[in-house]
Amino acid sequence: MLASPALSPALPSLRPARWLLLPALVVLGDRLFYGHAVGVSLALFLAALAVTVPLANPVRRDARSLSVALILLVLGLLPLVEDAGVLAVLFGIGGLIAFAVIVTGGLAPGWAATLAAMRRMLVAGPFQIGFDAAAGLHRPVAMVRGWRVESVVGWVLPVLLTGLFGALFASANPLIDAWLNDLPRLSLEPKIAPGRLFAWGLLAALAWPFVAFRLRHRAPKAPTTATPATATPAPIAMLDPTVIGRCLVLFNLLFAVQSGLDLLYLWGGLALPDGLTYAAYAHRGAYPLIATALLAAAFVLIAMGPGGAGERSTLIRRLVCLWIGQNVLLVVSAILRLDLYVAVYSLTLVRAAAFVWMGLVAIGLLLIVARIALRRSNRWLVAMNGIVLLVVLYGCALANFSAIVSTYNVEHSRELCGAGEAFDLGYAMDLGSEAIPAVDRFFPYAFGYDLNVAAKWRANHVEQAKKPADWRGWSFRRYRLERYLERRPFAPLTLHPMFKNPDIR
Repeated sequence: MLASPALSPALPSLRPARWLLLPALVVLGDRLFYGHAVGVSLALFLAALAVTVPLANPVRRDARSLSVALILLVLGLLPLVEDAGVLAVLFGIGGLIAFAVIVTGGLAPGWAATLAAMRRMLVAGPFQIGFDAAAGLHRPVAMVRGWRVESVVGWVLPVLLTGLFGALFASANPLIDAWLNDLPRLSLEPKIAPGRLFAWGLLAALAWPFVAFRLRHRAPKAPTTATPATATPAPIAMLDPTVIGRCLVLFNLLFAVQSGLDLLYLWGGLALPDGLTYAAYAHRGAYPLIATALLAAAFVLIAMGPGGAGERSTLIRRLVCLWIGQNVLLVVSAILRLDLYVAVYSLTLVRAAAFVWMGLVAIGLLLIVARIALRRSNRWLVAMNGIVLLVVLYGCALANFSAIVSTYNVEHSRELCGAGEAFDLGYAMDLGSEAIPAVDRFFPYAFGYDLNVAAKWRANHVEQAKKPADWRGWSFRRYRLERYLERRPFAPLTLHPMFKNPDIR
């Protein structure tokens, strides 16, 4: 089996093309980004980095590798053409790194080696220029070696992990938070004022890894022989089944407390303590739940791995299944209470994100059940979760959440459907220009509202759309909005016929 690719310790050859390409990329980045809004310019810069890779580095010229690399690059850049959001940027970077790794290394080592090379490039790439400069000056570069964490036995590991889950539940549940008196969080907000020189250095650091690509696949090591008596046991076999059993018992008890609170206060209608509203109780636990489920999945990977304690103990398998069932109940409870919260208090960007994350958690738990039932490997489970996450995030990168949220709120508002929460016009305006179509739908039903502020807000966006925009900030989403505003340059302030007679209202 081929080993994972590694970062070659030798300095790259000093090809003249590299010293010409690096300043050219810095100048291009300066022209595209400094003092300008980020839009399609980022896709162009990443495409320029992609072109740099085959110009400055040896290339594996097999057609299959080049085709796959080009497809991944195009798929990664497409979300940036739609809109330069955070997820779009991540997919663009991922597509670029995949292109660079495959073009220079090919697909012969396999996808596992390719993904390992991408991970190394993502982690070490921005710092490569510093290492290369230090090596060029004959300065020793200290290498931090990984350290081994020995197995913890007895009650220490169960208590520590239970305390971690307890802390997550405390941040998710105000009742548990009040019981444990959670410590205040430290907020660090570093303030850095970047200048143009700093921007050039940053551009050089980001461009250099693609100019002097150093990822190479290691030659496969000769297999080592070891007798069964001296062979090192797998890490999963080092865990004492007694420790895993204690962990699962404590975890089930702790999760039972959280599930019991939901059953009593959320579904049973028990009155909450003074000062705590059902809205706060229902909405607070979305994101800590994600971390809780991920940690639960990681523990299941250990306990139920091939040759692990779960494979040998019927009791542990039952405890794991019980714990997964409690996780499923927790996710269902969270989804229901968030749905009830949105029905009463409307949809926001944070609540939309919570729905997406909860859906991912639910799918992940179902995949864990499938892994146990089908007796699949941990690698299968990780791969399936990775595929699901990648597909969902790619969809989110293309989705216009501001338009989705504002459209949902106006369609379910009291003004349009006669029930529910009143349309929050102020929040819709805070979502930006993407909410203009939804606000336009609201205007004819806004009987009794002072719409002067909203009309001025819309007029300002129309004026901005009329101005000749810098091509660097172009995006397909902005193009669609500009076409909409060209067709509807004025706010539809005429009341709907049902409001012509105020008595009807």
